[in-house]
Amino acid sequence: MSLVATEATRFNAVVKYEQEASVGICRDVVTAYEGSSTSYPVGTVLGKYFVATSVTATAGTNTGNGAIGTVTATGKAKRGTYTIRIIEAATNAGNFTVSDPSGAVIGNGTVAVAYSNQLAFTLADGATDFVVGDSWTVEVVGDYKYKMVEATATDGTAVACAIYISANDGSFGTSTIAATTDTNIIALVRGAAVVGKETLTYGASVNTTAEKTKLYSELESVGIICRTQIGSFPVVA
Repeated sequence: MSLVATEATRFNAVVKYEQEASVGICRDVVTAYEGSSTSYPVGTVLGKYFVATSVTATAGTNTGNGAIGTVTATGKAKRGTYTIRIIEAATNAGNFTVSDPSGAVIGNGTVAVAYSNQLAFTLADGATDFVVGDSWTVEVVGDYKYKMVEATATDGTAVACAIYISANDGSFGTSTIAATTDTNIIALVRGAAVVGKETLTYGASVNTTAEKTKLYSELESVGIICRTQIGSFPVVA
């Protein structure tokens, strides 16, 4: 028998439970941006990346007089204030840590060697060496944008964090994201929510069981539980 027609994925096939759906507690309007025209069926799994509008480094009251130069934020950066701190002094050198806006140490670096993890910069040695405790704050301002999740992405969108559910007008259907164009959409960005694994859509590079299992775990970390569908789940008030 030849195929006559196909039906687009329906919202109620994807989302089996959503806390306070009537007030949108689990939903948000987010900005999608793709390098080429891309269709988002309901249930498309999304990753996000950061687009900085300004990055400002400010030195503390330091003994060393080396310069930090230009600091840039990568797609994996976070909005807020980072801290760079010298933890080991050395002649014409030294080691430092970088802490993200939550205060978590995200990396270690060496004076005069390029550093790149969320931030990218080189801390240059000066005529007066740095001492332990010398520091800088880096204020990062910008916005997050979303893409279809890809296992091969290097800009942060290999990590699943949301699920497309609707165009910005509230119509629960497929959206076409025009190439290199900011497009507002509605996404499930937090739980408590339950979605059906079989209804989710990923980028082409998400093609192994291990990669899908990783994405399920990432979604569950924001409260979106991914389950194999067996009948219907009751709605809990």
